[in-house]
Amino acid sequence: MEKARFHSLVVLQVKVLYCLFAALALSVIAVLDLIQAHTIFAAIAATFALSLLLYALVLLLRGQQRSSPLPEWLMILALAVFTLFGMQQNENVVHWVYFVPGYIYFLFAFHVASYLALVYSTAMVLMILSEFDSYLRLQILFTYGACYAFAVMYALINERNSEGLSAIVNTDPVTQVYNQYQLGLDLNKEMTRADRQSDELRLIGVAAPASWNSLKTEEYEDRLSFLSKRLKRCLRRFDTCYRLESDHFVVVMPHSTIQAAEALCENLMDDLAGNDRYDDLADVCVHPELYSPEDDVETLVGRIEGALNDKHA
Repeated sequence: MEKARFHSLVVLQVKVLYCLFAALALSVIAVLDLIQAHTIFAAIAATFALSLLLYALVLLLRGQQRSSPLPEWLMILALAVFTLFGMQQNENVVHWVYFVPGYIYFLFAFHVASYLALVYSTAMVLMILSEFDSYLRLQILFTYGACYAFAVMYALINERNSEGLSAIVNTDPVTQVYNQYQLGLDLNKEMTRADRQSDELRLIGVAAPASWNSLKTEEYEDRLSFLSKRLKRCLRRFDTCYRLESDHFVVVMPHSTIQAAEALCENLMDDLAGNDRYDDLADVCVHPELYSPEDDVETLVGRIEGALNDKHA
């Protein structure tokens, strides 16, 4: 859980740094507009810069961030309206459009940002074609295309890195399966899917022998790693394994029948029975569980852990 919080903190710091960077860039634009006696545009740029600075401070003080919160939606809406309608009044607004793709892709989730950028770019291109002569069109569209391409490339790289970091952060280092934090995220999605499609969602709880609890830490972790490897060998392509904080394992089996769950349990126990590396592998406990619409994540996991503990008692 601490690693997950660390990952969230890294994402938050990236957002705060970009807000500060964007505020600095807008401050420079405000100064340039003020030097050229464009007082109204200088005031607008300064307002946007101040808004970004205040939002960055709020994020730092709150210590957490939500995906695409209301302040960001309001700011991008205000920026889009200002650039699209401002270009009709004054050509100096054009340099603002180069800022929009970067702002969208830095501060919104990639799939949301892609839709927003596509809608904005379509409206912007139509505006450019109708308001400017052919020479200026080429300059503006080329510069905007370069800024747009840079923003998309950076966002793709950042998305890939974020996915990789998330996989590392939410993976148990001993067993190389996902941890309980990731189980909560994935199980919520699978429960929603099962409810929507009226499909069966089954989980398998696996508990290591109770005798392992008295072992030294290194030997205990070696045995857990061994058990997780054997368990992963029995999974289907779309099954996923997790290690709980109680050191039990949970396998999430979407689109599964009772026969599939029983087959996984039998394959695991047969695999362990045919292995003579440890003497007490026959004491591994398994418990199949069926998700019902009234369950939540805590209830479902608690029921599995309770059943496994009862079998150990």
